[in-house]
Amino acid sequence: MAEAPSVIEAQDQRQSIEACIRRLIELRAAGDVDGLVAYAAPDIVFKTGIGRAHPFHAEYKGIEACANLVRDVNVYYENLGSRLNKLLIDGDQVALHRTTRIRNRGTGRAVEVDMWNFVRFRDGLIAEFAEYPDTEAFARLDATDG
Repeated sequence: MAEAPSVIEAQDQRQSIEACIRRLIELRAAGDVDGLVAYAAPDIVFKTGIGRAHPFHAEYKGIEACANLVRDVNVYYENLGSRLNKLLIDGDQVALHRTTRIRNRGTGRAVEVDMWNFVRFRDGLIAEFAEYPDTEAFARLDATDG
C-alpha cells in the first residue's frame, strides 16, 4: 500500500499543478504549441467540444495528435487570453473554470467563451485533458451573419 504524501509534499504538488495550469493558459494565448505539449504525457488523451462547426469535436490520443489539434484550432481561432475564475485541485485531478476571449479568424468576430477543463496529471505531466466550452458562445463566434 502506497504511503499518503506528507502535508508539505501535498502542498508542493498543489503549487506545482497551479503554476502549470497558469502557464498553460499563458502558452495557449501565445499560440505556443511546442510549449503546451512539453507538459503532456506521451499517451495524453484530449477531449474537446471546440467549434462544433469544425472537425474539432472529438477525442485525440498522443502528443502528435494533440499538437496537430492545437495547430488546426489556431488556423480558425485566435485565443486572446483567459481569466481563471475557479481552480479546484484534488491530488492529481484538476477542475478549472475560465473565461477566454476568442476571435474567429474568418469573420473577425470576438466573443468571451466560458470553459470548464478537467485535467488529470500523472508523474507531473498531463495524462488527460477535457475541455467543455459554452456551445452557445461558440455558435455566436462561428455565426456567418453579422
